Amino acid sequence: MSQPRILVVGCGFPQLGLLRFCRRESLFVIGADANEHAVGRALCDAFVEVSTTSAEGLERAGRALAVDGIVTAGSEHALLATAVAAERLGLPFYGDPETVRVCQAKDEMRARYHAGGAPSPRFECVSTREDGKRAALRIGLPVVVKPTRGWGQRGVRVVTTEAELESALSAAFAATTQSAEPSCLVEEFIAGREFSVDAYTRGGRTEVLAVTERIITGYPDPPGITYAEVHPPAISASERSLVEDAASRGVAALGIERGPTYTQLRLGPGGPRLVETAFRLGGGLDPEVTFLASGISLYRRIVGVALSRPEWEASAPEAAAHAGATGRFLVGKPGRVQAVTGLSLARALPNVIDAEVYVRPGELVHPLTDGSKRVGHVLAVGSSREDAEATAARAMHQITIDTGTQPLELTLES
Repeated sequence: MSQPRILVVGCGFPQLGLLRFCRRESLFVIGADANEHAVGRALCDAFVEVSTTSAEGLERAGRALAVDGIVTAGSEHALLATAVAAERLGLPFYGDPETVRVCQAKDEMRARYHAGGAPSPRFECVSTREDGKRAALRIGLPVVVKPTRGWGQRGVRVVTTEAELESALSAAFAATTQSAEPSCLVEEFIAGREFSVDAYTRGGRTEVLAVTERIITGYPDPPGITYAEVHPPAISASERSLVEDAASRGVAALGIERGPTYTQLRLGPGGPRLVETAFRLGGGLDPEVTFLASGISLYRRIVGVALSRPEWEASAPEAAAHAGATGRFLVGKPGRVQAVTGLSLARALPNVIDAEVYVRPGELVHPLTDGSKRVGHVLAVGSSREDAEATAARAMHQITIDTGTQPLELTLES
């Protein structure tokens, strides 16, 4: 039997786990990325330099390389192009392009939440700054302002005073992508803690695999970028049940019949409210933490779809579940990387599952304006949440990313 050939769209840090899974399963891995120096390229048997947002480019690569399957993970940016390319190539993909598109359009997503009875914040979609200001006053401050189409927390602001509205609306309109007429959402801000729900749906039935607490950057700017995903969440059994039910109702309202979902929600005094449902694996170490918390590989499930292996898609736990687990991101000081040290020491610590740095000497560390600017991670387990977090902290303490003393703006080259 020939070695199955799979095209993995994206070779950045959100795809590292997927690439490693495919290698472990002895698949012939073809990576696709516009960045020829992408951190995951070394895990590929072959590589094609192509934009992950180009369905046409991915289709051409798939035909030229005679791939048996196409898959992506962790990137909202690449998702629609991958679904479209799969359809054109006649290859299986868990989601059809139209459902993927709806899940990327935040205004349509919220309209479907509302129609389907899924708990979500009050919102209005606006196309001018004046409409946005009026909507904010109708809803009542504080509000969240965000692009209707975008990713990685770009253009998202929490507005607490009227004086902040102008700049927040300008940022949201500027960050709107894939839209001929830029628009943005003004929605109710839900005070409370934030959680992630990782699930898989088959035949319209959604199975929640893990609920984790999101440790995020503070407000007002940049808001909501994940520093860590922590298992288990510090909530009661009844609160967890409400969180799981809210996520499942969101999945159903969006018409998702098959595939992975990554739901972000906030749990406030009025109960859970959905922030968004991503029709993909999360890019914030969510598949890895889900595996450590449940023993179930979401990578196996989506690759099972791509390669028409139903036994993989229906896979049961394949490892013991850990009582505590965490994935924590490294955030570097802006500048040009001089040296990276301590990575091997971090990896050698007991109960450290993985440690990685995404930048190499000579590359730039940018200010943390969105999720793509994170520079590394640590995965750790323990006998409890606190034990796992302590192990992760020790591992992170070992790692140094030296960016020197020269300010970032002085190191940029034309």
